[in-house]
Amino acid sequence: MKLIKLSILTFSLFFLTGCSDSNIEKQKKPLVKQKQVHKSSISAEDAAKMAMKKFDQYLPGILKEHDAVIDLQEAVTGDFTGDGLEDVAIYFSLAPVGGGNAIVGQGLTLYKNTGKGVKVIAGYEPDYLFSFDKISNGKIHVTKLEYSENDGRCCPSIKTAHTLTISGNTAF
Repeated sequence: MKLIKLSILTFSLFFLTGCSDSNIEKQKKPLVKQKQVHKSSISAEDAAKMAMKKFDQYLPGILKEHDAVIDLQEAVTGDFTGDGLEDVAIYFSLAPVGGGNAIVGQGLTLYKNTGKGVKVIAGYEPDYLFSFDKISNGKIHVTKLEYSENDGRCCPSIKTAHTLTISGNTAF
């Protein structure tokens, strides 16, 4: 009889410790991690396509404002909002309607990846030439380009690295 009571007691202890709160928490953790891993339902490529489509909708207004045609339009992805999702920066350069190799405007349009779509959050259209470098460590890097006295029109020689800051709907 003592053996049966001891077996029931051992089984009860095993069952109770096997269902302790700490084991239940351990079982829940993988589900929480799985939800965090699948935070974004759209890929960086899809986010870039969505951003380009939105950009194309208001591009005619930009072109009219500058009396220009699009010379270059490029989407680059990277997380610049710090939420772990690949955001989109569209770099664009404008040329005069009548032709030529002058740059009459250039800028960046920044789109936040919401996980389900993209939303424009800021624009960057400085009054100087710049080159778009990269998105790295949550920051957007550009190089300000300036001409020295002896530079040809093709080749500004003064280059200053600049990291953009987003405030409201403007990057600077």
